[in-house]
Amino acid sequence: MKSYDNSGKLVSEITHFRTADGKSVTSNSQYNTHNGEPTNQNITVFEPSGKVTTTRIINGKLLP
Repeated sequence: MKSYDNSGKLVSEITHFRTADGKSVTSNSQYNTHNGEPTNQNITVFEPSGKVTTTRIINGKLLP
């Protein structure tokens, strides 16, 4: 799901998917509205065992 500001520029997007081994992956990306480049991305992985892993990328993007 993508969010836009009042000028129609991309502000953020949230992506969610599941892997074949049952992991649930959610990524939340935020963008600079002046140049459209990603400013940060948070990636959270929930494993079926209950383990949660969170990764934060600053000034870039790891997952599409």
